[in-house]
Amino acid sequence: MIARRVFLALTLFAAGSGACALSTGPYVWVNHLTAQETPDEPVIQPRDTILVEVKNQSNMSGEFAVREDGHYTQPLLGSVPVGGATPSTVAQTLSGMLRGMVNDARVMVWISRPAPIRVNVVGEVKTPGTFELTRDRTMLGALSAAGWVTEFAKKDDVYVVRMADKTRIRFRLTDVTSPIGPATRFRLRDGDAVIVE
Repeated sequence: MIARRVFLALTLFAAGSGACALSTGPYVWVNHLTAQETPDEPVIQPRDTILVEVKNQSNMSGEFAVREDGHYTQPLLGSVPVGGATPSTVAQTLSGMLRGMVNDARVMVWISRPAPIRVNVVGEVKTPGTFELTRDRTMLGALSAAGWVTEFAKKDDVYVVRMADKTRIRFRLTDVTSPIGPATRFRLRDGDAVIVE
């Protein structure tokens, strides 16, 4: 019970003061991000598990864990960097690397088990806190985990703060709920903070 009160106090403090500090200053609208920053397919992250299928090569195919450094170990090739790349890009890269070693080196890659990420959601949401997201790493997923926004939320003032470099990305709620557009392709990263003013 005491731990819960401390957590709630910290959350309220973050929502009341720290969140405002993080959401002021320069930002970039999600619609102004490059296609590389909002790819059509999710990117591979450290601790994800990927499924690699090399045509007619069962000894080279299988599920592989992506290490913290963004690499995985591919039979015959050794350590291959995949972190931050899309599965289709990795498939093309592997096909090129295997050309000359394997006849008709056709490769397909999927993210079979996304690693869970932790994001903090604070401000005008119904249940602020830290949430673990697995398959749904979207803004919609994070806000849904926090019980959605309150009636006092500013519909044009929703931010993601990348804690590693303090990059701030601004969203409108209509961007988040739209079925198309850069906001639907935007993926949260481990340690991101979502702030609703």
